[in-house]
Amino acid sequence: MLLFFLWIGTFYASTIMAFAEFISLWYMPAGISIAAFLIFGKRAFIPIFLAVFFLSFRFTEQLQQGLDPAHLAAAILFALAHTVPYGLGGLAARYWLSHFIQHGLPIRIIGLLVIYAVSALCAAIAGLFVWEFTTETYDNIIEEGWFAWWLGDLVGVMVIAPLMCLILPKFTNTRLAWLEEFYAHDRKLSANLKPFLFKLCVAAAAVIGILLLDSQLTHPGIAYFVFFVTIPQLWIVLTERTSFATTSLVVITVIMAFGVGLFNVTDQAITYQFALYMTAAISYFAVAVPALIQRNIQLQEMSMVDLLTNLPTKWLFKTLVNQVVKSSRPNQNHSIAMYNLDHFKKINDDYGEAIGDQVLIDSAQIMKNELRDSEILCRCEQDIFVVFMPNLDIDAATKRANELRHKLPVLHIDDLILPIRGSFGVAQVQFGEAIEETVERATRALQQAKQEGRNKVVAIS
Repeated sequence: MLLFFLWIGTFYASTIMAFAEFISLWYMPAGISIAAFLIFGKRAFIPIFLAVFFLSFRFTEQLQQGLDPAHLAAAILFALAHTVPYGLGGLAARYWLSHFIQHGLPIRIIGLLVIYAVSALCAAIAGLFVWEFTTETYDNIIEEGWFAWWLGDLVGVMVIAPLMCLILPKFTNTRLAWLEEFYAHDRKLSANLKPFLFKLCVAAAAVIGILLLDSQLTHPGIAYFVFFVTIPQLWIVLTERTSFATTSLVVITVIMAFGVGLFNVTDQAITYQFALYMTAAISYFAVAVPALIQRNIQLQEMSMVDLLTNLPTKWLFKTLVNQVVKSSRPNQNHSIAMYNLDHFKKINDDYGEAIGDQVLIDSAQIMKNELRDSEILCRCEQDIFVVFMPNLDIDAATKRANELRHKLPVLHIDDLILPIRGSFGVAQVQFGEAIEETVERATRALQQAKQEGRNKVVAIS
């Protein structure tokens, strides 16, 4: 019922914005149709078909004049001509977005735009073919009208489908994994309406100004200024929530659709129509930019923080230590202690990896709590950890490593009591030495500690 009345409502909204009979810059119901199949799949066929049939059949006229079987057949053909292409297009887009989620967002957007264009073209040709077949007053209508019909439908799809994909799942409590990615970065952006409304007013003023200028001047090139509306729209897409960007695209389209008739610039309708399509297409690609930025931030965070223990990664550890060492005076001493948990493999083998992971998490947290403010702890790999000890020479660092070794806990995990022990290798940072070399010497010291029976500290100068 929601889809049925929504489709009919947008049909009449499109007719209100028409600057000639059945001619508008965009056809809003096309966006409803393809979005319905995107969100609901095959279930959308019946309400969309019935909505098109209801408007094509014109029940009031048929009741007054008597049932005409030819008119009934024409209404069915019109309904099929619209529903089948958009149904196949919507299902194809749904499959593309959900089954090829491993592809990057830009690639999926390209596929989506291709599916939209093909669906709108098939729907336009099918609709015109039915129109020519069922009426006697229009000859060669396919050759003359396919481009305007196609572009109007395509603009409707491009503008309305994203808005419906935002609204329909909320009304029906539907969750779609592929849809979440388009709006995932919204949570990181401000929901403050004031900046968005200011940018929207700039975009709306630009559209109205160009339409007004075009109506006053006779130069045919004035209409091409409408392509500059892409700039404020991109400003919104790149700085505001995707939901706001979707709304702004609808508002710009509505103003332009009304304005073409209101300012009597219908001779340039195709130019404005094409500008709408280009603005929508560029907006689609621009939506990928904040998503890619958010993804890069997540990858950067993953490269800096170990996901299991929440400790700095080896890369971040080396970066921080290098900064400290490079800013140190020649007489400042710094040391590194590398340690691993004794017999950790046996814990994994005897109790399972879940217990092993818990041992890593708990022991790392306890060790982290024992660190001084200036010390840095990182997880290198599996059960190997490194501690940076600034302003400590080899002797002081060895003593400090022994203090930390005695802080390793006895863990109580469920019914298990696991005493945790560790072997430590200590090395002092030599002046002018790369941190990788210091880590290598600390690794040799750790290996020696394990060979000498474990649970001890070995230092290499």
